[in-house]
Amino acid sequence: MPIEARGNAAALSPAAAIRSAALIAAAFWLVAVALGPLAAAQTPSGKRVALVIGNGAYERVPKLANPASDARAMSAALKSVGFQVVEAVDAGRTELFAALVTFAGQAKGAEAALVFYAGHGVQVSGENWLLPVDAAVAGTTELRADAVRLADVTTALDEAGARVKIVLLDACRDNPFPIASTRSAGQGLAPISTASAAGTLVAFATAPGAVAADGDGRNSPFTAALVEELTAPGVEIREMLGNVRSRVYAETGERQIPWVNEALIGKFYFAGAEPTVPGAPSDAEIGGDDSGLTDKEAFELAKEIGTPGAWNAYLQEFPNGRYAGFAEAAMNKALSERAAVQSRPAAPPPPRPADFILPDSHRRLLRDADIRGLDAKTLRLARNEIFARRGRFFASRDLRAFFERKPWYRPTTWAVKLSPTERANVAFLLKAEKTR
Repeated sequence: MPIEARGNAAALSPAAAIRSAALIAAAFWLVAVALGPLAAAQTPSGKRVALVIGNGAYERVPKLANPASDARAMSAALKSVGFQVVEAVDAGRTELFAALVTFAGQAKGAEAALVFYAGHGVQVSGENWLLPVDAAVAGTTELRADAVRLADVTTALDEAGARVKIVLLDACRDNPFPIASTRSAGQGLAPISTASAAGTLVAFATAPGAVAADGDGRNSPFTAALVEELTAPGVEIREMLGNVRSRVYAETGERQIPWVNEALIGKFYFAGAEPTVPGAPSDAEIGGDDSGLTDKEAFELAKEIGTPGAWNAYLQEFPNGRYAGFAEAAMNKALSERAAVQSRPAAPPPPRPADFILPDSHRRLLRDADIRGLDAKTLRLARNEIFARRGRFFASRDLRAFFERKPWYRPTTWAVKLSPTERANVAFLLKAEKTR
């Protein structure tokens, strides 16, 4: 857990002060070189860059089990949504500054710049410090010589000129100092002054003054929730962090609640504003088995089906088509015949999960586990099931025969409009279908 030493820290020895000043000066000179001149009106490039730090293998203070795996999981998640990642795992002070310099150079003019830190974090007199694994810290006296100021990290993030600046801190763990004079249980990390800067968001693993769990599994509760939630398409960052908060609160028995300070301008999506899948076909490519029907083909199909709905679908698709007059006459005839032999049909019964191959393919993104064991024929039916839900007619006889047996199927059109989730699932099923 990060700690706070109340009052002023003890003065540094002359040698420690010189060493600290020299290291910090050298680091900022390197960061300045990496950044280069930044134009005041610099336009974000669309590039996304992240610095991911996970320190757990400490040499002189208590070790932490999860930060290294937390960092690797976060790096993988960020790469999957388009971030360039500079990773520092179990890094000493020199390695941390080198990673900071690399990150600063890559983040210049980026659309989004992000810093994630998992490890020991320390608050002294209102200032936060990150502990390298080689920190020889016995108390606050040596802190400035051996630790890294979080302010140096956020300064580099600000100087890069990114439109969106994000800091994620999973650092509220056990007190790393062995001596009683530095123990101040439950103080947490200090607020970050740059959290109010336009375009900035800072998220803490837990609330101010509280302790965050390292977790019993491979990752801490905070990081585990982050890496899963940030890859969900169509979820804005504020909503995403709300989902993280709810998960962590529930999974820790209501003992830990993540905290967010933000001054973002506009919206930011990690995984895009709409659900997508890598290499997803265009709308035209996922149009179903009967996409691209010509005027004549649609008329012949409506004639073969012969229902008022089929004729109406033709007229909706081709209101000024070559056969529109004939279709209107045929539809009126079909309506008259229906009225003569039966009353208005009852509303279809509510669909049951058993009536579908994939019952919720219209409202959530499918995963590999959902289609495990399905052959190509079943995948084709599952793919067209998404269109059938929307009331699409099918040119393929086998599809018509299959879906007409479903009590929920009510075809009304050839040109259905799919939601982003449905389009992504059609693309996912089509890709799987081609490999089986």
